[in-house]
Amino acid sequence: MKPVTVITGAIAIIIGSVLLTGSGHAQNKSNFPKVDHSDSQGKISKPLTKDCTFLRAGSVLNKGITNLKQQDIGEINDFVLDSKNGKIRYAAVTYGGFLGFGNKMFAVPFEALTVLPNNNCKQDHRFLLEVSQEQLDGAAGFKQDHWPDFADQEFLKKLDLRYKVHRDQEVPPSNAVIRANQLLNLKVLNAEDHQIGKVEEIILDTAHRKARYIIASLNDHTTNGNKLFAVPFQALQVKSNLKNDNQQNLVLKMSNHQLTKIQGFDRDHWPDFTDPVYRKSLIEQFLFVKKQKDQGMKVGIDS
Repeated sequence: MKPVTVITGAIAIIIGSVLLTGSGHAQNKSNFPKVDHSDSQGKISKPLTKDCTFLRAGSVLNKGITNLKQQDIGEINDFVLDSKNGKIRYAAVTYGGFLGFGNKMFAVPFEALTVLPNNNCKQDHRFLLEVSQEQLDGAAGFKQDHWPDFADQEFLKKLDLRYKVHRDQEVPPSNAVIRANQLLNLKVLNAEDHQIGKVEEIILDTAHRKARYIIASLNDHTTNGNKLFAVPFQALQVKSNLKNDNQQNLVLKMSNHQLTKIQGFDRDHWPDFTDPVYRKSLIEQFLFVKKQKDQGMKVGIDS
């Protein structure tokens, strides 16, 4: 993946500085450089510190959204992920009373959001979104039981236009999506389709806009201990239940013997996901089958 450029990193720092120094500066919008949301300009959301790069989905769902004036304008209700590669495509937000849209949800391209730390607290983050009432004129929200069709190219184009997201390449329409709230607590199956655990958490990589790891608890007889395991998203496959299309599971293509070799972590001692050595070790533990099948293919820690 391309590293975040110095220019775009500086832009994020400028925005963060303004937010922390008071609303007086925030009211003068001409002082803010225009943020380019194109893929070629580095990967928004831009983390100000390494603590913002990897977030636990469970800790940011229902988190508030503010604008540049530090006004609360809504909250994050869910994330829409590409079920094949974990890319965070959209956030489902509610605008609440600020913009007068009630409890309806709206799909917002993740590129339009910026993640910022809140008071330098590692596990406390907020989302920045600059949107006006005029931008949302004509926007049709949706309810929890009636989500939009993310394979509708016209719908996706309108979202980009509404939130001023410019892309070098169009997002290919696809129904291969899954929501973060659907992923949480899914069953984890092994290569023989036997349940070996469940999803406990999702680690979001905001710099590259991906669900990077699935945190799973595995059965004691499988792993010889009550630990959690960080599994690279690309090592798992979202699979529908043959008896019920609405029920999905995650399949980890490893045998029970292979699973006894992997290393987990204690619930009260989470690893540092910014550590490249640790991330490389996860690739080696969980994607070794893929490496053997595709000789010579390199799997980057941020791919």
